[in-house]
Amino acid sequence: MSLIAWNCRGSVESLRSPKMLHVARLISSTSAQVIFISETCKSKTKRSSLINNFSLSDAFIVPVDGLSGGLWLLWKADYDIDVKKSSPNYILTTAMYKPLSLLVNLVCVYRDPHHSRTTSIWQDIHHFVVQYADVPTLCMGDLNVMNEHEKLGPHPVNHYRMLNFCNLVKECGFIDLGYNGPAYTWTNKRFNSYPTFECLDRCLANAKWCTSFPRTTVYHMPMMHSDHAPILTMLQSSRPKPKNSSNLRIGGSLRVIFMILQNKVG
Repeated sequence: MSLIAWNCRGSVESLRSPKMLHVARLISSTSAQVIFISETCKSKTKRSSLINNFSLSDAFIVPVDGLSGGLWLLWKADYDIDVKKSSPNYILTTAMYKPLSLLVNLVCVYRDPHHSRTTSIWQDIHHFVVQYADVPTLCMGDLNVMNEHEKLGPHPVNHYRMLNFCNLVKECGFIDLGYNGPAYTWTNKRFNSYPTFECLDRCLANAKWCTSFPRTTVYHMPMMHSDHAPILTMLQSSRPKPKNSSNLRIGGSLRVIFMILQNKVG
């Protein structure tokens, strides 16, 4: 079973656009059953259109906020998802994974790019995870850096924001699941001047999740059609989980990611 989270970073005016065709390829190549897409911007796509276009069981949409934001949560028939609460920055759900008859929580987050709502966002998340403390919980999406080595560029990490975020994550009882693939998931694309690279997109989980799914493995996918890379979470991967993943995220090889895509698409 696998899940994808991607900040697609742009106007999604047509489900036949290159960006949405890329989403369809990601879903097909990874056999993803849950897909979280953030920052759909100007999109006015209807739920029924998403279901038909991506062959889904159901979908949930948080409308755009003006000309920015916008969240989609998409899922296949293996899941029965109940959205408990949503905002422009998150979707909080309980999800029944039917093949195992197992209830899990999914916390899908799109961070506030202006950082003014970060604390209130995570207070809502904390209230949700406390309410379902005995349920395996996975948190995924566009989050934040968690140590100073997760940024490369002309300016250093904002330590206040980083430490505040780490404290909020700790209060929720989450740990970082590590990753395989490139070290950075976002770039400002200023390659001719002063490029910046950061690891913003990640997966976190509580202790119950780690006990229930000890072989969960996270992959950073190739960065295409956006300044963010999609992240793929596989719950039954045969690859070993990276060591020291609670703080230092360890990079792996892109070869594994391309093999996944080639084997499925080809």
